[in-house]
Amino acid sequence: MSHDLYAITALGLLDGQQRLETISRNAANASVPGYRRQVATSRSFAADLEKVDAGAMSAAVPPQPRVDLRAGAIALSGRPLDLAIEGDGAYFALSDGTTTWLTRAGSFQVDNDGYLIGERGLKVQGTAGDLRVEGPDVEVTADGRLLRAGVAIGALQLFSPADAAALSSAGGTLLHAASGVVPTATGVARIRQGALEGSNAGGAADMVELLTLTRQYESLVRVTQGYDDLLGRTIQKLGEV
Repeated sequence: MSHDLYAITALGLLDGQQRLETISRNAANASVPGYRRQVATSRSFAADLEKVDAGAMSAAVPPQPRVDLRAGAIALSGRPLDLAIEGDGAYFALSDGTTTWLTRAGSFQVDNDGYLIGERGLKVQGTAGDLRVEGPDVEVTADGRLLRAGVAIGALQLFSPADAAALSSAGGTLLHAASGVVPTATGVARIRQGALEGSNAGGAADMVELLTLTRQYESLVRVTQGYDDLLGRTIQKLGEV
């Protein structure tokens, strides 16, 4: 019985730790353009208890947080290479040549080789692969065409995950699409130049989660302390016999 109680308490504390880490990440990125709020997912206590009973507490790994895909508010920045997406389900694609990540963070720059880059220096993807723009003096139309002095120099391509439910955080504002990515259908989303989409974290939902977590932790501590007191009194009585 004691093993069961302590195991349940330990798993509850592990669950609380994961939720606290998720809330902390959200708070730290509440002002980061394009950041997507993470939501801690419920763990399977029954399955974890079986691992604990088998003596493998370390095997009770917390589940991966899911990503809140709701759009953030769009704010004007006036910077030509700041781009925001108007519409749900569409993302910019960044690549290192091997792996492609999705993001709604559109604060881009031009590297020394003239390529448009985003977070971690990853190259922004266009309809023909890596986008080369040479300089910041470009006009980006709502449908993604890149113009310099009215002449087309490339086209930005928006992408969508093959399965939105399979999106997971890859750190920062990057999202990993386990099921792969596909070009977004024409007309689903528009690009807005000189603007950035804000983070969707830092709202009331995280505050409510923090309050709930605090109460959960306090309850677990009280249960453990109560059981310890009961066990101590029992041992004392047995010693008196």
